[in-house]
Amino acid sequence: MYDSKQLKALLASVSIILMPNMIMMLLAYLTDTNRLLINIDYFIPLLLLAYRKRVLFVIVFIIISLFDFLALFTQLFPFIRLSDLVYLSKFAFISSSSYQLYGITLIVLIIVQSYLYLKIYKTDYNKTLLIIFNIIILYYAYSINFMDNSSRSFLKVDTNIVGSQSISNIDYISSGFIQTYTMEGAAFQKSKATGATADLFNHPDSRDKVLLVVNEAWGVTTDASVQNDVLSPILNEPAASNTKQETLDFVGVTLAGELRELCAKAPIHFNLKNQIQGFEDCLPNHYKSLGYHTVAVHGAIGFMYDRQYWYPRAGFEQMLFRDQGLNIPDSRCYSFPGNCDSDIADRVVEQFNNNDKLFLYWLTLNTHAIYDTRDLETDLFDCSQYDIEADTATCRNLKLQKQFFYILSQMIADPALSGTRVIVVGDHEPPLIEEDSNVFVKGKVPIIEFETN
Repeated sequence: MYDSKQLKALLASVSIILMPNMIMMLLAYLTDTNRLLINIDYFIPLLLLAYRKRVLFVIVFIIISLFDFLALFTQLFPFIRLSDLVYLSKFAFISSSSYQLYGITLIVLIIVQSYLYLKIYKTDYNKTLLIIFNIIILYYAYSINFMDNSSRSFLKVDTNIVGSQSISNIDYISSGFIQTYTMEGAAFQKSKATGATADLFNHPDSRDKVLLVVNEAWGVTTDASVQNDVLSPILNEPAASNTKQETLDFVGVTLAGELRELCAKAPIHFNLKNQIQGFEDCLPNHYKSLGYHTVAVHGAIGFMYDRQYWYPRAGFEQMLFRDQGLNIPDSRCYSFPGNCDSDIADRVVEQFNNNDKLFLYWLTLNTHAIYDTRDLETDLFDCSQYDIEADTATCRNLKLQKQFFYILSQMIADPALSGTRVIVVGDHEPPLIEEDSNVFVKGKVPIIEFETN
């Protein structure tokens, strides 16, 4: 039986472990982000406190708290390079007021926690904390070796009961995909990449208004009736005429899909921040030379994949990103952090209203894996009609894709887009994280092209 002293030590030890984790869990709940239950990193500063290294405890505790916060923050404002955090910290002050409040509250709570630890911690707790730590670390080791630990996508977050946020952050930063953004040397292959825009390179002045949409994770379906269902809002829209559907062979990532359509180029690596040469013959530069206003629109932050750097070199005079120009801070979608395409649609229509000669490029966002149904405002696709299981990545993708084409059908019905040449092409086939699927054709992306009346 525990005596009162031992019971006090147990309760105090559990409180010490739970305090920072519960605060971060509350922040995750408020920001609608994911987090594991127990972050074992907090045992590191406790070890310093056990050896009475009070100053080191405060320093390490703050660092661990920041790593923990970073795991949540990247779900709201993803970044590639650590240097981007300087910019993001500035952006935080102009983002949604609720994010600012959460950030200030977190800083206060970290300071208060550090003070409380220094006040309440006693050496009597060391043995109890050590026992608890051993139990938790054994569970952590078990989860690593025996539980499902499939490779993460860009924003798939560890939601196990026990884990290390510091290790998760380090794994992400050191991943092969992220390392391609630090490679040096020429970024483009010498061979030409052919995309849906091949005809625009040859005949760029065929229409006074051009809308090019690179549609995130839009795939070619094995059953043509499924694709026609997804495209039905456009196929049944009277404003669309001379509609053509094609497919394109392609395997790659979003950035490669963009370069394929905008510049007819294929990348060697993705470090485009300092890539100056090679953008001269990109499509926006062609249109700009012909007197068109060139605009790029995307719901994520501008420095994601270095777009704020290479878009102007490709010929875009105006860029509308989540942090630059879109100015819809309360618009948040979840498949990938950024503004919702449904909200961005109005900004696109505004550009067509304000410009007589316009080349507008729109990279969509909300059909990104993992195809989060929180982004589904209008459910128009019935998966059961095609024997596609509900709550699968395939089903969610198709629902979000049909919603996008419904949004686009409403846009092209606006008189501002009358006389516009529209090309929509997939960036890459849908990554299906949850299951293998025979619904989509491997290595192909679809194209739909039409004119508006």
